[in-house]
Amino acid sequence: MSRKKSNGINLWKVAAVLAFLATGALMFVFLVSEHNGHLIGMESLLQAGILIAGVAFFGTCFLLAGTTRAKRPKAARFAMAVMFAVYLLVLLWLLFGGERNYYHWWAPEDRYSLKPFQTIRLYIDAYHNRTLRIRQVASNLIGNVILFMPMAWFVPFLFKGMRKWYVFLPCMLVLICLVELVQFGTGRGSMDIDDVILNFSGVILGFIILWNPLTVKLWKKTNLIGKK
Repeated sequence: MSRKKSNGINLWKVAAVLAFLATGALMFVFLVSEHNGHLIGMESLLQAGILIAGVAFFGTCFLLAGTTRAKRPKAARFAMAVMFAVYLLVLLWLLFGGERNYYHWWAPEDRYSLKPFQTIRLYIDAYHNRTLRIRQVASNLIGNVILFMPMAWFVPFLFKGMRKWYVFLPCMLVLICLVELVQFGTGRGSMDIDDVILNFSGVILGFIILWNPLTVKLWKKTNLIGKK
């Protein structure tokens, strides 16, 4: 390997380290801000999550750019494991952390809703009645769609057996239902069938986009995953 090429790879690795350090710093700020109540509502939480994910994504790209093709699967696996840990920490904190109770905004005493699409309809009605702004409605509904969507990337990437839809999707449905039950049982949130519908819809959409035959072929061609 020429000295010029080696220096280029090292620069990419330095950029990756800086990006991952920035991710850690943003994670710390996020957890402190959320704990102190500075991040209120799904809209601000969603924006903070996208910022953290974006910086971590660029760090991963820099790491892969600074890795030779032969070592890329190992580097990609390491990067994805780190990002998955970051994602899980944020997810667990959003679902169970803090001191606030995440009951329905329209009726704090309601801790469960088992009627499909009731919550979604109430959000839409609130927008039409001008009780909530479109940004609030969209951030809550879209936020629930994308909340578990990263699972569709990390879990199949790190665990090869999960790349089969008939294994991955039932496991995710069980996990999402368990989360709702734990939130209900611990008083950290409401048990809402619409949350299950939105969360699981995001997982399905993410899996279809990321693990269809064409994208799997791309992951193998770019040496992100093994060819076997």
